[in-house]
Amino acid sequence: MIKQQYAHKRKSNIVPIKVDASFYCERAIKSLNRLKFKKAVRYFHKAIELEPENATFYCNLAGVLAEMEKFDESNRLLWHVLEKIDPSMFECYFYLSSNYANLMDFDLAEQYAMKYLEKCADGEWADEAEDLLDFITVELQLPSLDSNNEEDLEVTALHDRARYHLEEGRFNEAKELLEGLTIDHPDFYAARNNLALCYYYMGSFGDAMETVEEVLKDDPFNVHALCNLAVFYYHLNHPDLKEMVEVLRKLAPFRMEQTYKLATTLGILEDHKGAYLLFKKLIAHSGYGDIHMLHYGAVAAYNSGLLTEAEALWKRVKRLDPTGVVAPYYLEQIERKEAGKPCAKGVSYHYQLMEDEKVFTIEEWKEELVKDPLIRSSFLWALRYGDRDTKIQVIRAFEVIPDKEFEEALRLLLLNPAEDDELKQQVIDVLKNMGAEGPFASIFQHREQMLGFDDAEKWQKVLHCLKNKMQNRYDHQVIEEARLFWLEFIDKAYPGIPNIRKVEAWAASVEYLLLKRSKLSVTREAVSKLYGISITTLDRNCKVIRETFEKEL
Repeated sequence: MIKQQYAHKRKSNIVPIKVDASFYCERAIKSLNRLKFKKAVRYFHKAIELEPENATFYCNLAGVLAEMEKFDESNRLLWHVLEKIDPSMFECYFYLSSNYANLMDFDLAEQYAMKYLEKCADGEWADEAEDLLDFITVELQLPSLDSNNEEDLEVTALHDRARYHLEEGRFNEAKELLEGLTIDHPDFYAARNNLALCYYYMGSFGDAMETVEEVLKDDPFNVHALCNLAVFYYHLNHPDLKEMVEVLRKLAPFRMEQTYKLATTLGILEDHKGAYLLFKKLIAHSGYGDIHMLHYGAVAAYNSGLLTEAEALWKRVKRLDPTGVVAPYYLEQIERKEAGKPCAKGVSYHYQLMEDEKVFTIEEWKEELVKDPLIRSSFLWALRYGDRDTKIQVIRAFEVIPDKEFEEALRLLLLNPAEDDELKQQVIDVLKNMGAEGPFASIFQHREQMLGFDDAEKWQKVLHCLKNKMQNRYDHQVIEEARLFWLEFIDKAYPGIPNIRKVEAWAASVEYLLLKRSKLSVTREAVSKLYGISITTLDRNCKVIRETFEKEL
């Protein structure tokens, strides 16, 4: 001990490194210069975590994603900057135009290039924007848009923002933009078609059908509207579905985006042969460098029994994505199918594997739920049209997601007279844990009323106490009668419901009076002892319940 106390202390050679957002940004740029894109993406993500309001980091990350040909992901980041961080970062419009040019959507590419020049005529990217416009109008020989028509530019930008929200699963935000566009521009069919989809994802089937039928009334051969209507029919099991599929099979769209819409729709409708022919046409048009298009074509071929064609396409995917797991998995399924071994009967068009054994952390699960529009729409759909058990699962899932759209869906459920009070009490509990502000408008106990957290929570605790105390002594029928008895008391006592200070006291009173009414053997002493209360407290609460029910007890 003495030697240690007086020993000479060596000077540490370790120099602490300050790891801040700039550090990760520098590492990302170095990785980018070495063409190590995945590392650059990882470092930019770390920089954004430390400085989530730094617009430059988002733009840099969007640039890397564009280099990796992930143009849709890049666009989502750029819109995030324009909407949430810095609307004056006008270079984002040029980046959007470049991305859309790579996506072969030259209309939008031209619109955003013109919008950038409108905002920054002498900006850093002005020459490049002019070159892009020349390329579109001269080399591609496409008609030039009116650069002075600022309204058209703004309408295009608003619609693209709405599409961005729709793809992200932000249906309320998309609906607000699209409804405004359709009111101001009723002939803008693209906005009306997307509004129909938005209504559909939100479970508003009547509005969705009405919107798409209005489009078809004005434009009977609108490909997107016909496809949307067919999908609605498919999910609603509509009797006219077969007729609609026959109509789609006869369509021969000239534009590639219409062909893509029709191909994906036929895939959803399980007409995989029809989908394969269209995907084959799209692949021939765009070349063999689009991984997702190749995968879609392979899936359509596999589901149609065209194994040779599917194998050829997935081999191309494997060459383009050598570290990916999707193509090798499906190539193995083809080998198993040809060998007569168990294999996948039908495969999904999503470019990912559904790994049942994969375990997600809570944070990973939350991220998937927030960002995946298919998951979001499925949850909102289930909350509105699922059975009771499904609704309970969805309600509990929302508890870990502080999301305004989910909160609004739960508030709407409270106003639905068809939902039972116990389910609404669970909604109140979840809203509390989400951090929502109460009290809440509700139809509870068959009355319109405002509910706060304390009321519903205490009522629910009485039910939990009853169930816990009775479940090992009585069968399910008796426990259910106790539950209904308590809810009936709340209904009759409202709005003069007594203050519930001790949950066990009210649960004990309900059990005692229920058993007495059913002429079962029970004593005040036994019930009081079981629930840990005094006989005086039991008598007092029983008196309140008796007076509420008047002569019924």
